[in-house]
Formats: sequence, C-alpha cells, structure tokens
Amino acid sequence: MMAAWSGIWLGWWFTGNLMGNVMGSLLGCTTVHGVKPVGDGNIALEGSFGGPITEIYGLPIPLPFSSIGIDYGLDDRTDLHGAFHPTSLLAVGVLQAEFGASRVFLDNAGARPRLMGDLTLIGAGGPVVEREPEGGFVLYLQPVFNASWDWGKNDRQTTYTGLTLFLQSFPEIHAIGAWQVGQRWGIGPRFHLDTEFKWIAPYADTWKLVTNYYAPGHQGAISFQLGLGYTFGRPGNRKGGT
Repeated sequence: MMAAWSGIWLGWWFTGNLMGNVMGSLLGCTTVHGVKPVGDGNIALEGSFGGPITEIYGLPIPLPFSSIGIDYGLDDRTDLHGAFHPTSLLAVGVLQAEFGASRVFLDNAGARPRLMGDLTLIGAGGPVVEREPEGGFVLYLQPVFNASWDWGKNDRQTTYTGLTLFLQSFPEIHAIGAWQVGQRWGIGPRFHLDTEFKWIAPYADTWKLVTNYYAPGHQGAISFQLGLGYTFGRPGNRKGGT
C-alpha cells in the first residue's frame, strides 16, 4: 500500500508547480539536522537557503527556499531544534514551522563515522497546494539518518552523508525519499557554513515533465542548499569547539 501511495504522490509532486508546492519546499529547502551535536547547554542560530535545481532562463539555478531556526544542546548527545520557513509565507502565503530532536547513537572514532538520527515534525497551514482545501493544515514527519566524519584542526570540519524520508502523516499518508551528502565547514570556534546536495526521489522518472529538474538520467531532482550557523555558549562543550 505504501508503494502505491508513494507512486501516486511522486507523480503529483513532480508534475505540480514546485515553487508553490509545500512538499518541494520542505524537503528541498533546508540542510538536514543530525550532523553534529551542538554541545551541552549551547544554543546555535541557523539559517539555510536553496532548493531543487531547475532551469530558469536557461540556467541551472536552485529554487530560493529558506529557513531560520535555533538548536539547543540538551546534553552532549541530544539536540532540540525548531525553525520557521519564511519563503513559503512571503511567496505563497503558507505558514510552515518545525520542531524536532537529534541524537548521537555512535561516536566518530578514526574511520568509524558518527551515527546520528533526527526526527522532525513539520506543520504547514494556509493554501497548502491546489489539491488541498484552501486554508487547510498538513502535518509531516521527517526522519533523517546521517553518518559523519570530523577532520581538520580541532575536528572543526565535518563530512556527512545519509538518508532522509519525508512522510505526509495528515490528512493523507504519502512518502518520498532522498539521499544527502554535505560538508560542514567550521569557521573558527563558533561559525559554520554548510554545503549540501540532496538527490530527491532518484527512483522517479522526470524525463517528460514540463519543469526541467536537474538530475542524473532525469531521475528525481538534485537539490542544493547553503547553511550558516553561529553557536552561543562554551566552545569546549562540543567536540572540535576549542
């Protein structure tokens, strides 16, 4: 049954107007959580910008989705986070907000990666998409699983890869998957810059669609995001922060 839902939803998601579609903005507009813990008691302000790469005036350009959020280190292994998505509100009148938690399951040690998971609950209200009731509300779940490796001076640089599953849990159930690979560039003890690519739905054929999404073999869509963060608190509370 889930395969049937996924196939139907993918056809809808890719054939619609992505700029006006909440699904595309939510899955494609933010860098993933669960890359590296922020540290016990620390607070990080974070923002991201970008989206699925499409053809605009003949050029491959990421769609300009954005998010602004905050992370809090509940302890050395657990983060709580929340964010707001301003582009969707300003462009199409859809209010989107999220709340979630990340947890380290296995520490990075040499070639062995850090294994970290995240679960984010996302709500969207307003004229969600044409196929939803005007003024409706949709609820999403986004589980993420990442493997990451710290390197460089004081382990400030982090390379990561992982999988994201995006689930619409209300009012209907649908699912879509993505694979991400990224780099967190530590700029001193407090700033970091994230560069991240996602391959959204690599199993979906987009060859015959009107919108030209860039992806190998016209399978799915490649998304690119930039993220920027600043951490308040004691740098020594997080690995690589000193």
